[in-house]
Amino acid sequence: MRTMSKIGNRETVVERLFAVEENKKLGKGKHATTKSKLQRAAKVSPLAIEEVFNHWKTVMNKRPTVVLDELRRQNIGAAIHDYGIQACKQAIEGCSMSDFHMGRNKQNKRYDNIELILRDSVHIEKFIDIYEQHNKGPKW
Repeated sequence: MRTMSKIGNRETVVERLFAVEENKKLGKGKHATTKSKLQRAAKVSPLAIEEVFNHWKTVMNKRPTVVLDELRRQNIGAAIHDYGIQACKQAIEGCSMSDFHMGRNKQNKRYDNIELILRDSVHIEKFIDIYEQHNKGPKW
């Protein structure tokens, strides 16, 4: 039985450990999301993954030596599985249209890595929205 002792708004270490054990029993380990991404990425053609990766390198003006490693392959593959190649390309272009993500922010830091853009549905849809806003005609 789980006790609900809280310290402020934080759970105790025991409660967190209990929750982790509960998730393990249910098959929802710490890396359940990663496993899901791997399974979805495995269903996508390596050529499609390379196409989106090369599009990202071109749009974001990345060095030719940038590598398509397993983490990138997994994120791109899962995103293509869920949204398709065209939507992934639009998300990349949407990120390139965001002043903040392109380094015009207080930190003068670019937030344009492919892992961020295609991390999850929230990020993908946010960048597609930016893309669509920039490609809309004027409101008359």
